[in-house]
Amino acid sequence: MTSQTKAKDKDQFVVRLPNGMRDQIAEAAKLSNRSMNAEIVARLEETFLSSVSARYKWSLAQINDAADAKISVSKVAEAVSEETAEQLERVFGGSAYPPFELSDRVAKYLNVRPDWLKHGEGHPFEVDALGSYGVKLAEKLAKLSPKKIAFIRSTAREGNVAIVTMHDGFNCQIFKTTLNLSEVVGGSGEYDQASFSNTCRKLSADYRKFDSSGYLLEPEPFVQLIHGDLNPLLAIKQARSSSWFLDWWQPSSFEKQANDYGYWAGYQELCRRVYRNLELIEALRIERDEILSE
Repeated sequence: MTSQTKAKDKDQFVVRLPNGMRDQIAEAAKLSNRSMNAEIVARLEETFLSSVSARYKWSLAQINDAADAKISVSKVAEAVSEETAEQLERVFGGSAYPPFELSDRVAKYLNVRPDWLKHGEGHPFEVDALGSYGVKLAEKLAKLSPKKIAFIRSTAREGNVAIVTMHDGFNCQIFKTTLNLSEVVGGSGEYDQASFSNTCRKLSADYRKFDSSGYLLEPEPFVQLIHGDLNPLLAIKQARSSSWFLDWWQPSSFEKQANDYGYWAGYQELCRRVYRNLELIEALRIERDEILSE
């Protein structure tokens, strides 16, 4: 009676099987020496365990692809304050479910979203959206106290821009912007370009405090980055270092360029247009002059 009551109280779900699958399950259960119900449950558990294990492995692989030193599972266990590597070895191997609290610690260490690591919900990496620029953006980034700020421009014609702040360990923050550093903009886009030039000027003025660098990244990994599907450290590794961040707002720099080599098609014309707009928009011109007077 007790066993019947326990079985009755368990979750139940009616499954409609395709023709022939019942016989396949029966044969597999016979070979495994277990009931058909146990065979179905075991295979479902294996599927879910494989999904969790795959997310753990993928997260670590992204770090290892980006880092010079390879991080082992035992190193992860030590970093998240596990007494031994046994439990995490089983999780990475797909033979055990991790406690949620452990997944939270691992997610923080590997810089992925906890809900994605635990449940597969959403994208692996958090991405914040920016819509305003100028000195306020420079101050916002400065308050994060990053060790480095990477300004990444897509090599696509539109020239979309993303920003990555790097902190201790593998911890990074990704910001997608509405910016297009190219001629593919409307009126508000030109204002944002001019305002963003003040962001770059302000951070450059504080260069002793912040290591700010420019990069150019191919369109496909750039889209993956701003969608939260690519580790930002790996994106930076795949990108090409470029001095555009330091040059594009400074006439004494961009006017010296003999051509657009090392930047992008239309680079110098963009720089000149942004500088003209900065002179025409009083609020931004005043903001720029205040930066220069500091």
